[in-house]
Amino acid sequence: MEVEEVQVVVREHLDGPWSRVPSATRVATSESVMWYGAGHQAGVKGRVLQLVANPIRRMLTRRYDVYIQTMAGANLASAVRAPVRLVIPSGNVVPAAMRAHFTAIAMQAPDNTRFVPPGMKSTLLPPPVFDLAPRAEAPSQDIPDEFLLTVFNPYDPIKGLSDLARAADEAPLPIVWCHSEATVRFEIPEELLLHDRIVHVTDASPEQLRYLYERCAAYFSLSLSEGFGWSTADALRYSQAVVTRAVGVFSNPAAQQPGVTLVSSPQEICWDSVLASAAPPGTRDLSLLEPSRFRARLHDIAHDADW
Repeated sequence: MEVEEVQVVVREHLDGPWSRVPSATRVATSESVMWYGAGHQAGVKGRVLQLVANPIRRMLTRRYDVYIQTMAGANLASAVRAPVRLVIPSGNVVPAAMRAHFTAIAMQAPDNTRFVPPGMKSTLLPPPVFDLAPRAEAPSQDIPDEFLLTVFNPYDPIKGLSDLARAADEAPLPIVWCHSEATVRFEIPEELLLHDRIVHVTDASPEQLRYLYERCAAYFSLSLSEGFGWSTADALRYSQAVVTRAVGVFSNPAAQQPGVTLVSSPQEICWDSVLASAAPPGTRDLSLLEPSRFRARLHDIAHDADW
């Protein structure tokens, strides 16, 4: 959004390579003066902020063309003045208390219709996917010469954690599993932590992730549900073969490109077929991931007269 004026409000700002905010973009935290306490809703303080302070903010602050909020983001919906208000469900159902503050649910993928409550408007707004890093860099630990790759944090059964051990037992190659403790620590079951065919890579840098995506024989995801599926979208950009359920970005037929194998269960994976159907990422049409498409789509949504 370099050509637009964007204000980003976050609960916590990660420095270093994880920060993707251009220097020209103004960045505020939820503790900044303008938005201090705007998302607080608990107790007497919350009622005063929501019923008194935020309406005053809304009258006095500038008008924005569009307000976008993620489910986990700072909740400024009652404080911001904007004719179009979008909430991104990110794999969650939007609570009833939030719905009245938003124009529509911004679905990240076609199958996100399951997160749209009856009677609420929705629109499709796939996020842009940028290069992980300008160059690849090998992790410091030993990685097998040939390997399969999966990237996810085991925070919920929907990520397919229970299927991973079986996949490791049956797969023709060892599995490199990337997970992160950069923001939250996750407990990994001992049978997976000590599995002799799983190589754990923790808190890989963007450069290291790119290295693994580009060099894996195949990327696979056993996730049962996704809002978008950033890891599998990165695999579509970098990996020669991708195995996934038709969830998130892969519920969009445009993402079903050469080298992509869709399965309903791990039992359906035929690794010989997957590896034989590998295709260079350069043979794929990745226009659905382009920032220019996101900008154009957001512009259309913000200026849609039907709202």
